[in-house]
Amino acid sequence: MVWAVLVTLAAIALIIALAVVRTSITWCVVSNDEMTKCNQMSAAFQSIGVSVLVQCVSGKSMDGCVRMVKDNTADAFTVDGGHLLDNRADLKPVLAEDYGNGDATYWAVAVVKKSDKSVNLTSAGLGGKKSCHTGYGKTAGWKVPMGVLKSLTTSCDIPQAVSNLFSQSCVPGSPNSPNLCTQCPNSCDCSSSNANYCGYTGAFRCLVDGGDVAFIKHTTVFSNTNGANQATWAQGLDYELLCQDGTRAAVTAYAQCNMGKVPSHAVVQHKINSKNIIFFFFRTLGSSIFGPHTSLSFKLFGGSPRDLLFKSSTKLLLPLNTSCSTEVRFIHEFTNQTNLFKRPLVICGQKDAGVSTLRWCVLSANEMAKCSVVATQARRVSSELVFSCVMGSDINDCARRISLGTADAVTMDGGHIYSTGVQYDLQPVATEYYGSESCRIETSQALCAASYYAVAVVKASDSSTLLTKAGLQGKKSCHTGYQRTAGWNVPVGYLVDNSTKCRFSVSNFFSGSCAPGAKGAFPGAVGTKLCQICGGVGANHCDGNNDPYSGYSGAISCLNAGGDVAFVKHTTVLNNATYKLICPNGGTAPTTDYMSCNIA
Repeated sequence: MVWAVLVTLAAIALIIALAVVRTSITWCVVSNDEMTKCNQMSAAFQSIGVSVLVQCVSGKSMDGCVRMVKDNTADAFTVDGGHLLDNRADLKPVLAEDYGNGDATYWAVAVVKKSDKSVNLTSAGLGGKKSCHTGYGKTAGWKVPMGVLKSLTTSCDIPQAVSNLFSQSCVPGSPNSPNLCTQCPNSCDCSSSNANYCGYTGAFRCLVDGGDVAFIKHTTVFSNTNGANQATWAQGLDYELLCQDGTRAAVTAYAQCNMGKVPSHAVVQHKINSKNIIFFFFRTLGSSIFGPHTSLSFKLFGGSPRDLLFKSSTKLLLPLNTSCSTEVRFIHEFTNQTNLFKRPLVICGQKDAGVSTLRWCVLSANEMAKCSVVATQARRVSSELVFSCVMGSDINDCARRISLGTADAVTMDGGHIYSTGVQYDLQPVATEYYGSESCRIETSQALCAASYYAVAVVKASDSSTLLTKAGLQGKKSCHTGYQRTAGWNVPVGYLVDNSTKCRFSVSNFFSGSCAPGAKGAFPGAVGTKLCQICGGVGANHCDGNNDPYSGYSGAISCLNAGGDVAFVKHTTVLNNATYKLICPNGGTAPTTDYMSCNIA
């Protein structure tokens, strides 16, 4: 009740303020139906006395709206993560749709008819089937499933691979590739009034009308069944989800059976020439006055047809962190293995101006203990700084907490810096320094101080393990953690670059591995293989934070316990004659020669 009163008061205050300050917002739409709803939205806003004029312009497509915002002929529109990824240099997300989770995310899922038991998430279970997608380049409908399905195909050309795998597909907006539009009955162009299979509801209708599998988000089935959608086509069938391990699950089990959890759609503006009024205007009016529970005739998130301007399953618009210079928040799971980065370390999130608080996110009981000691010392040094510790379940949870403003900082590896930085809009602000010996002579101290060398370490007595295909294949590998820089991204990138195959599989290349954190990323046989030689017991087995073989020293413990090679940073074994480095030229070197014998 108190919250409702506060929201109402905030809305009234905004209306009074906007009644005085006359301005306009140009909203870009992608179809005739969206133009109709946009004009209704403009009229609804005017009807409550707001002097802000919402003008509606047609971009005809998502790409068209991107161009209009870039050219400053439009101010804002709603975009999915895939398009935000492709245009991150020019677009700034300011508000995100929340579907009830409270964290502005959703699950990408593969949905099938319950009665059709021939379809599953394997090559045999999808081969020759008819697929339905929300749109080309879309997150849940294209990029996430393509990241999952790439292991089932033989072509490195993704559109061609989809054409080869499925007998027919409907991928609205797709380029001229065989079979990608043959399942679309009228038009593959979403700007056409005959395009019935665009977006989430459209892909679901494609499934109902004769498709075999639809790649959509987890709320789509609920939004179109059990009376939620009164259209004739939406009646009478039951559905299930396809899981990555080849099994099926009820549509309510999306948290356990999915293809990935991804950022929701977001309201975006021009990266530089943005209008702050858009944030306050739609945040307040959209989430209170015209939200799902409004008694007014116009609903920002509802109406028919569905999913116009905003997704119909949206509950409210959440503000995105704008305190750091990096404004981009989007999905990147399908690209992370090809991006190799060094190591900036401390990530910043949203801080309230004038408040001297620092909430540090930690990942284990040991980190919590050390953080508590730091907090105590901080209080002794300065009574003006309130230093506290927040426990996160994993590095992604800490990043999410910072993005949502419930934590302020965390220390992370360079690989996680990239993956969480782009997904949760985080900014590195400080870095660890490992000493001047890390510097090459020709490199400036400022550039090299915050870097290290990624090296491959073997036992000094081992003469058979070398940094060659023959010298590594079939060996047991020890990694600091999945997606960690020196322990995963750099060595995997090196092995991919030096592989003659279109696809390189760590789980198939090594006879066994320990890559803490991989179990959650790769359920099933792949995850089992990547965690095969880890040392943890029970829930700690292959856990990214708690397995005894996680981190730099953990990877060396894994090597000592029976592994053949450990991928770590150069300082981990520096001056230790028990080990030696294996080099890209096929030779070996003492641990002190890391500058001439390293992977990166």
